[in-house]
Amino acid sequence: MTYTQVWDHMNNQPHDSMIQRDADGAFVPFDPDNVDYQDYLAWLDEGNAPKEPPANPTPPMEEPPPPDIHEVNAQVQDIDARLTDLETSLGR
Repeated sequence: MTYTQVWDHMNNQPHDSMIQRDADGAFVPFDPDNVDYQDYLAWLDEGNAPKEPPANPTPPMEEPPPPDIHEVNAQVQDIDARLTDLETSLGR
């Protein structure tokens, strides 16, 4: 059995509250009542150490840029025109 550290994107460091079990990819939370965590601690006590997280962990997704207000206004005008046309065709 081997384990790999999980990269914490929020803190830009290895995660301090979970580990990943390599055999099945399961994430094991650091919870003393969790049997998988107890197995991990026993594995550490045998002199083992987890693998480092990937050298270049996938960075978190960047936030999209704010919408162009001119584009939004054009879309609103288009929707408004379509609704007006629909209401006209329904006789309202």
